Amino acid sequence: MIIKQARESAGMTMQELAEAVGVSAAAICRYERGIRTPKVAIAKKIAKVLGLPWYAVIDNEEGKEASA
Repeated sequence: MIIKQARESAGMTMQELAEAVGVSAAAICRYERGIRTPKVAIAKKIAKVLGLPWYAVIDNEEGKEASA
């Protein structure tokens, strides 16, 4: 959830974030929905682009609660 909020605040589309990070837009979608957790290297890239601490990107507790 934090990825989506940060991405939208940055005015980026999923595709733009995906290209900046080097993954597919589908992967970004899965990360945002809490279906998958990015590997640390990808989390660090997402965090750098969005101005987040990298560990916030891999902490899916908020996403898990929302889907429960």
